[in-house]
Amino acid sequence: MILAAGAGARMGRPKALLDWRGLPFVRHVVALAEAARADPIVVVEGAVTIPPAALGPAIKVTNETWSEGQTSSLRRGLAELARLAPGCAVLVLTVDRPHVRPATAQALAAAFRAAPTQIWQPSFAGKRGHPLVWPAALVPELLALGPDASPRDLLGRPAVTLLRRSVEVDDPAVLDNLDRPADLARLP
Repeated sequence: MILAAGAGARMGRPKALLDWRGLPFVRHVVALAEAARADPIVVVEGAVTIPPAALGPAIKVTNETWSEGQTSSLRRGLAELARLAPGCAVLVLTVDRPHVRPATAQALAAAFRAAPTQIWQPSFAGKRGHPLVWPAALVPELLALGPDASPRDLLGRPAVTLLRRSVEVDDPAVLDNLDRPADLARLP
């Protein structure tokens, strides 16, 4: 699932449609999901309509309540995934990391396939980053998060902390949010 519903207030425009290397950010992130062999791929739009050409093989859903925050978009995407593929795990990608390497997505997918009951997260230089793979057993808990909660709250629960695993990657992008126009200068 790709969270792409925000208005990009700090960026000054929605990040989903920003151009990098001739493609919108959202298309680069769809390619990461493809590299991980995620299926189905759901893109959650909200503040801006994402044109079909930017989606590749992804399915688009609209979060009408996108202004309530990212958890609202997460729940919308999870509901769609539950409809399309009941009982599935979920790789959660955000549109503000189009520069994550495909090898990172592949490493997360491989770790998940080897241990599908764990939460998988990349780490770079010993620091945990994004994206995350959530096992199917925790999807109902993600869906139940309240409007003021975030997945970080779930990760802080002792029983959930025991399920959290990291894959060390050579990819500084897993720690890099592209939030402001100046951040675009870091893109390779």
